[in-house]
Amino acid sequence: MTLKRHKKNKVDNGTAKKINVFGVDILDISRKNAVFKVLDLAKPKNRGKYVVTVNSEFVMKARRDAKFAQILENADLALADGWWIGFSRLICGGKEQDRITGVDLIEMVCEESADKTVRVGFLGGFDSVANDVSKRQKLRLPSLKVVIAEPGDPAKEADLRLKQRFSEVGRVDVLFVAYGMGKQEVWIDRMRKSLDVGVFIGVGGAFDYLAGRKKRAPEFLQNWGFEWLWRLMMEPTRIWRQRIIPIFFLMILTKIFKNIFFRKTF
Repeated sequence: MTLKRHKKNKVDNGTAKKINVFGVDILDISRKNAVFKVLDLAKPKNRGKYVVTVNSEFVMKARRDAKFAQILENADLALADGWWIGFSRLICGGKEQDRITGVDLIEMVCEESADKTVRVGFLGGFDSVANDVSKRQKLRLPSLKVVIAEPGDPAKEADLRLKQRFSEVGRVDVLFVAYGMGKQEVWIDRMRKSLDVGVFIGVGGAFDYLAGRKKRAPEFLQNWGFEWLWRLMMEPTRIWRQRIIPIFFLMILTKIFKNIFFRKTF
């Protein structure tokens, strides 16, 4: 489905606008304030809130998948993950230059949670990767309260078992979910009212990097928006997923030309 591209910018609690980036509303917010908003969603009074970390693949999938588009629209926070999403937010009227990757969000939220009563969980990844992430975060932040760290399963057939597991664990204030783009958002949407979780955060493949299974792109590639190229070189099989990148670049160029033609500043 092609989403409406000219929705007015929305205001979030009077402090941060939602900028429409090619059909997906992205919060115009700094990294620091994003972490504070996540912790606010994690308060004991809340349940079933969720955060999406949006990159170009999210936008392109939302343009052809009405259900996925609605899940993104209903998110309590939609943050700019990819560099090109952050740039697109600027040319679409945003002010903030920060992007917030799943890796950075996990580390920052854990840092802010360590000395609080916040209970966190890691769900997803293959084999023991969630447990490895938990151990590394605990080593870095000994006072961090991790109550669950396991692979889980996004299939509907596993829902009952996971409900029982979370019932044993009790309240989870912040749950990082790494089932991969699309799967994790659908799972969160399906399960968020069934589990005693304050806020769910979809983090894609972040666990692999935090567990040391994969190496992140050099910082200069991250800063110049070419992290996607690094990932493609490390994982050539991603080429099918990344076939949408040229289309996304073309959308950006078209928007820039429109801004220039209509004498808009960005």
